[in-house]
Amino acid sequence: MQFNGEFEVAAPINEVYSFLSDIDKIIAIIPDLLSVEKIDANSSRLSVKAGLSFIKGKFNLLFEIKDRKEDESVAVSARGSGSGSSLDLKASYALRPVDAGKTAVSWNVEMTMGGMVASMGSRVLNGAAEKYIKTLTASFQRSFEDGTKQ
Repeated sequence: MQFNGEFEVAAPINEVYSFLSDIDKIIAIIPDLLSVEKIDANSSRLSVKAGLSFIKGKFNLLFEIKDRKEDESVAVSARGSGSGSSLDLKASYALRPVDAGKTAVSWNVEMTMGGMVASMGSRVLNGAAEKYIKTLTASFQRSFEDGTKQ
């Protein structure tokens, strides 16, 4: 499955890049996070609550920052398994200034699901993935707009 879009953040490009390239800051906005074990500056093991239709439980994921181009782009990946299913996700974020103090973030997510969750059908999976992405995007924007970025 592939998803993409764009949103604006009320912050200059260097602040947005700094946030996206800091694994601790990205992890802090992930919904339904149960636990984190930091491996190094670019990777962490995560446990995330999973709940889609009849599949409930948690996913254990390796989350990594894969590529950075200062003030231009960041790429991340997450892969792992849980609840009889597997996940392989690659996301890229491209940045560009729009107005004074604002940044446009173009994003692309490629996701492959396997196991029980893959048997649910693309309509259910697409709907759940889009909802999760919207929640994550809103958390990211809020972290700049309400002054909680660090």
